[in-house]
Parts: sequence; structure tokens; C-alpha cells
Amino acid sequence: MTGQTGTGIGASLPRLEDLPILLGKGKYFADLKRPGQLHVFFLRSVHAHAKIKSIDTRQAEELPGVVAVVTGEMIKNELLPLPQPSGAAGLSGRNPTFWPLAVNKVIFHGEPVVAVVAEDPYIAEDALELIDVDYEPLPYVGDMEAALSPDSPIVHDGWDSNQIFHIDFHSDRSASEHKDYVKRVAELIETAPHVIRQRYRVHRCGVTPMEPRGVLAEWDDSDGLMVWITSQRPHVDRYVFADVMSLPVSKVRVVAPVDQGGGFGVKAAIYREPMLITYLARKLRRPIRWLETREENLMTVGQERDQIHDLELAADENGKIIAARDMGMADAGDGCAGMYWGYNMPLVGAARFPNAFDIPFCEVQMRVAVTNKAVLSPARGLGIYPTRFALDRALDMMSRKIGMEPSVLRRKNLIAELPAKLATGITYDSGDFCKTYDRLIELADLPAFRKQQEAARKEGRYIGFGIGVGAEASGVHSRRYIVNTGTPAYAATDVRIDHRGGVTVYYGDAPHGQSHKTVIAQIVSSELGVSPEDVTVIHGDTQSTPYSTGTVAARGASLVMSSVAVACRELRQKMIRVFAHDHKADPDYGDYEFSDRQIRHRRSDNLRSGFAELAYRIIVNSIDLPPGETGSLEQKAVFENDFGMVSFSAHGAFVEVCSKTGRIKILKYITSDDAGVVLNPQILVGQIEGGVIQGISNFLFEEYVYDENGQQFSTTLSNYKMASAADVPAIDVYHDAGTYCPNTPLGARAMGEGCIGAVPGALGNAISDALQPFGVEIVETPVTPAKILKLIRN
Repeated sequence: MTGQTGTGIGASLPRLEDLPILLGKGKYFADLKRPGQLHVFFLRSVHAHAKIKSIDTRQAEELPGVVAVVTGEMIKNELLPLPQPSGAAGLSGRNPTFWPLAVNKVIFHGEPVVAVVAEDPYIAEDALELIDVDYEPLPYVGDMEAALSPDSPIVHDGWDSNQIFHIDFHSDRSASEHKDYVKRVAELIETAPHVIRQRYRVHRCGVTPMEPRGVLAEWDDSDGLMVWITSQRPHVDRYVFADVMSLPVSKVRVVAPVDQGGGFGVKAAIYREPMLITYLARKLRRPIRWLETREENLMTVGQERDQIHDLELAADENGKIIAARDMGMADAGDGCAGMYWGYNMPLVGAARFPNAFDIPFCEVQMRVAVTNKAVLSPARGLGIYPTRFALDRALDMMSRKIGMEPSVLRRKNLIAELPAKLATGITYDSGDFCKTYDRLIELADLPAFRKQQEAARKEGRYIGFGIGVGAEASGVHSRRYIVNTGTPAYAATDVRIDHRGGVTVYYGDAPHGQSHKTVIAQIVSSELGVSPEDVTVIHGDTQSTPYSTGTVAARGASLVMSSVAVACRELRQKMIRVFAHDHKADPDYGDYEFSDRQIRHRRSDNLRSGFAELAYRIIVNSIDLPPGETGSLEQKAVFENDFGMVSFSAHGAFVEVCSKTGRIKILKYITSDDAGVVLNPQILVGQIEGGVIQGISNFLFEEYVYDENGQQFSTTLSNYKMASAADVPAIDVYHDAGTYCPNTPLGARAMGEGCIGAVPGALGNAISDALQPFGVEIVETPVTPAKILKLIRN
């Protein structure tokens, strides 16, 4: 199973996706156009919380070129609101009812209130200025802790509180068992020799795809609804659109563009605007197009993190963690986003709180509040960024309290044997955390660094080193994912060989830069011996691809690629059976190899056939096949795993902090990663580098800022600062010692989702290490020069 030399599994095959993009031939949403299409612009609320007293659209309707002006009152009886079964989950949280446009009142600054449909996008935008909305302002709810108090104003009418979700990870025990467990945790913390009690806060920030959202919908009375959408989950979108418009699923087709300029989780939720665009297409019987502006993007999606953790960590005299208690809070915004509802992210972060550490007694609770802000939406490192920061920081603070090198205390508390089950119920299937961690410490050469640090301090320079680690999801199994989001996690692919030896792979996910086309071609090359150029990948079209839950939760390398491999192996076996039958040979699968577009017997060089010739024989010349065999070479495979598969990363950051300006310079950043069998080293490195850069940007620069009235100030890229190339160092990625994953056919682990999680701990610990002469401990983000100076002065 060698495939084409230098193109199969493990080769750094250049991305097949890149050439069209570099030549300006990428197929993005903005390139899509339909004859006679109309354009939509949204009038958005200027208030964070207000009643809508009246809306006057008469002048806008009279503007030449305006086709329709639509309000929430006009549509609320013509399509169903969310939640619907396709966009709900099995969790015990509340799912607020909402329509595409505000009805009766607005609940965050930027909520869509009126939609204008026009022949030209400039006319639609001009018409917005002719609409008059009379508001009656209501009290702004903007602080998560205050929102959870009994006397807070209520965000959603009819609710008795602003708590949208609460979980105690030990409430599944009986009342007496739960009480005893909580009492045991409290006793351990109260009697432990060393305890850290600290509040940690991670601010509201997130991810900002290069390409914002877009929807183009077209209605046909015979075929139904056709939708092109920038989405990570076209099959889920299809079900949602069918639900809210009361259509048969067969009358809805959804296609994600071939190319998407990033998603990072943002394009996975169910938002207001796409539902309205599909409704308008059917209502007006013309193609309707909406392309989100950057201002809209920054006002309404991509906002995540925003958690507070009151953490108590207890250790014995030797630095072994014996108990932890984490009382977490999160700000869900208005909670109006299907699938995630603003609380799925904090839930995941809390569930994975223990990270890679053996904490025998661990009480974890999470309360999530709704506020008058944009909904908390999924983002890379879903929910884990804040909890990783809190625990990583607490471990370093504990090490200083004990007088132990932080790297030693961490090593002492790593989970040493896998499989393992966390105190919160999460399971880890396999791996070797200690091996990967030890490699990081070796690369960091801490004895030499501590000497440099001591010498630098004598010169008035402050340098530091910090570690962050992450045991991250490598594809979530369906049992948990159905409860969390209402959708399964299995991966289904359809692999078809044509009579000329070409291979087409159909799968329902919608990638947005992860290089799925390249890696799928490599797997097919390895399994079937063809060239990557012989492989065509069709994705994101609900008409031609099998159902998929979408490009989420690090499913690519672990589940999708496993499904491709399983389908290819089934096809190999069929081809071997036919070949052996035709040549009256033994059909022992291990005796045959597929390489260089040929199939050959390993022990008899005369027994060989061209791959295309054998495909033609089976598909076209399909007579005299072995008993029970039929023509065609098409194989669908579904891969599922009942284990909580996991990858592992250990990050090390070297920083220098100027005590006079507060400026932080990252001198060096290294990672040690266990991705199992690496499918494409170049792509793995790119994923890790991208995750680290996003983590740095979140930690040092990005912040969604709201004033005391809920007005968002960070609605342009000049106000929402993101890291540039000048702000990040070269990142040294080491991954050559991964452990084989026994629960996937390729032995691979997925790294794309969680590689951002270790960043805040590494940076927070490095900065605190540098500033120990001043007694500084970083406990909240973002970490800016102004905050550093304030901490030093204090």
C-alpha cells in the first residue's frame, strides 16, 4: 500500500487547493451571481435593549429600485421561528424563540430590524437611511454576574431569570452521593497544605474569517429552494431551512462554495439572516443575495470566550494536585443562535476543565447568563480557551507557592496512563502525554534559560518562560455530540471509481481552508495506488453528498479521513476478488499491492494489471464476475467511534517584558504535539501555526468592547485590533514522536480545533514568570501594555 511515491500518507504534498486561488480562479461566494438577482441590506438596531414602538418604511418603499421592505411583524406568521427540531439540542438549557428580524423589541446593538430588497446593493443601502424606527430604551444588561442576580432586568420577555444554562458535573449522582462528593472536595481544599484561590477572567474575543458570511437563494416552483451559503454545515442548514419554511427536505438543496475564506467555527451556527434570505427568495420569486459587511460581521458573529472562573486548587506537600473546585460563569449574549444557543461553548470548556491533568476530586459548575450583547458563537478552541487559561495559570501560581519549578509540578500532575476518564466524565482514548511534554521541556532547555533570566534581571531586563498544555478533542463521538448540538458526529463518504481509473470522493462537509482535498487525495493515493491528480473531491453539496454534521470539532483527520480509508479498502478488496477470479489466483488480500496505478501480486510479478484496466473490466465489461459480485466500483463508508479521542499539545513561550512601557515581545514559541500518524506534515504545521497565531491575537490584541449602554465600539478592524505578521514570532513545531491512535484506521489524530487552547496559559505564565521581581500574576485578559504597567505599579 505504497501509493504514488511522495504523494501518499506522510508526504508533505503541496496543497491542491492553492493553485486556483493563487491564479485568481478561486470560487468564493462573492463570485456567485444569478440572473435577475436582488440584493438585501439590513437596518440594524442602534440600541442594545429597547421596545420597538413603530417602524415607518414608506419613504424607503417609494425609492426607485426598491422591491420590498420587510419587518419582523410582516414575517412572523409566514415562517417558523427557531428553535426547530433540526436546530435544537438535548441539553437542559433554554433555547430562546427568535425570528430573522426583531419582533416587538431589540435585545442587542446590531440586531436586524428591517430588511430592504432592491435591484442594486447601493440602492438597498441608501434606502436604510429613509427608514424611521421609534424606540423606547430599556435597561441594559451587560455584566454576566449582575445578569444572574435576582434583581436584574430580564433580557427575554417571559423568562423568570437571565440564566440560560447551568450544569453541575456531578448532579447525575444521587442527592446523598452528590452531597458527600461536594463535601469531600471542600474538606480536601480546606485541609490541604497548599491552596490557590483566584478569579480568572477571559474577555470577549474570537475569530474573524477573511471572508464574511453570505447567502444566495433561488426558488423554483418545481425544484424548490436552492441555496448557496458560506457554511461549515450545509446538510444541517438544509434541514433548518426545510423546518422554518415548512418544506419537504427533498425540496431544499444547499451548496457551500468550493472556496471559503476561513470559518473557524463562526460559520457553524444557525443565524437569523440566512433564514430570511431563503424566505424572501420564495416570497418574491427571484434570486436574493446577501453579502455580510465587515461591520456586520464584527457586530454579530465571531464573539466567544467571555468567561469568569473562581478556581480553588489544592495540592499536597509534594506538589500533587488533590482537589479542585471551579465555579464558572459565561456571558452568552442574547443566546439566539441555533445549534449552540450561546451556552454550548461554556459547557464544553467546563467539561474539559481538568485538561491533561490527573485531578482525583474535581467539582466543576458552570452558569451561563443571557445579556444584551451579540450571541456567543462558536470559535476555534470551542469553550476551552478560558478554562485552559485558568488552570494553567493556577498551576504556575501553585508552583511558586510551593517553591517548585513550574515545569516539574506540571509533569508531576499529568495523566500518566491512557485511556482515562476525567472527574467531569470526559474520556480520553489513547496517547502518551508525558512523552510529548518531556520533548517540549528538552527543547526549551530550562537550565540554560534560567541562567539567562538571572543575568538579564541584573541588567534590568525581564524575560520569562511559560508552558501551556492541551488535551483536545480529536473528533467527538455521536453519543455526546447529539446531546450537545442535536446532530451526530459520524463521518460518511462515498468513493467512486470510474471506468478510466479516476476516483471521485463525495463528502458532505464544507471545508474552509483545512486542506481536505489534498489529504483525501493522499489517502486515496496510498490506498488505491493512484496519483493525487486522479482524485476529484466533491464536498458541501447536499444533492450529491451523504449527510454530514459539518466541518466542526476536529472531525477531519480522525473521522472523515478514516471514512475515506475504509471506503477505499472495501473497493480494494472487491478489485482483488475480481482480479484473483480472472487469473485463477488466491484472493488473499495481503498478497496484493496497489501502486503506480497498478495492482500486482507481491510474490508473482506476472500477476499484475493496470488500475484503469481493472476498473474498466469491473464497471463496463461486467460479465463473468465472481459469484455474488456485481458491476460498478462505488462504496459508501460510515466511520463512527464510541471513544472520546484525544490529541495532545504542549506549548512553550519565551517573552521579554519592558518594565517601562509594558510592551510584550514574544522571543520564541515552540510546540510539541501528538497528532498520531501525520497525514501531511506541512498541513499539520500550518494548522498549529494558525492556531497559535489566533491564540496570540486573542490574548494580546482582540477585544469586543461595549460601553455602559451596550453600544459596541469594536465594529471595524481599526477598532478591533488583530495580530499582524510583525506581532508574532516564528513558531517551531515538533511532531515527529506522535503515538499511533488505535481507534482510527489510519492511526491519525486531529489537531485543528484545539491547538489554540494551550496559548493563553503559555503566554500568561511566561509574562508572569518574567515579572516575578514585581510580584505580577496575570489573571485576566487581554494583556495590554497599559495593564502591564498598572500591575507593575501596584
